[in-house]
Amino acid sequence: MMERHEEKYLLSYGQYVLLRQKAAALLEPDSHGKNGSYTVTSLYYDDPLDTALSEKQEGLARHTKFRLRTYDHCGDFVRLEKKVKEGLITQKHTAPVTREHLLGLGLPRWELGALPQEAYPLALQMRSGGLRPAVAVQYRRDAYLFPGTDLRLTFDYDLRVLPPEEEVLFHNRMPGIPVLEGNAV
Repeated sequence: MMERHEEKYLLSYGQYVLLRQKAAALLEPDSHGKNGSYTVTSLYYDDPLDTALSEKQEGLARHTKFRLRTYDHCGDFVRLEKKVKEGLITQKHTAPVTREHLLGLGLPRWELGALPQEAYPLALQMRSGGLRPAVAVQYRRDAYLFPGTDLRLTFDYDLRVLPPEEEVLFHNRMPGIPVLEGNAV
């Protein structure tokens, strides 16, 4: 389990360009992607009552979400995650899976053992909660790290909503519905 402090801000495109220039001069690009830039695709799961969505929309101090996430559409590196947010503190439980393992999420309960051992508890929670794919999102990310610390600065842009299907995790630049107006970041 990883715990971190997260703050999010909405920026205009002009603010983004200025801050990215400053970040590039002071910080190191994330080792993932090219020069710290990559595509993130997440498939979020929710129960039939849309509890995770309701918790988020109501602005509850504590809310939980489950997701599958890929970086640059790589089928060999998929993360199954449970993210619990309380105020500005986030706890993330992560288990690596592959594209082939995703089939295990739909297997009958007694066959969940086909998943990697660290993914089993998360998949079991998803199964017992009746979770199913609810929405997928995709965006570009520029990420920077402050050397010698755990400080990370990310800029997310070109955010789009995609169909809630596992296949969207592995396709580059699928057409989707833009979420942010005016090139916001």
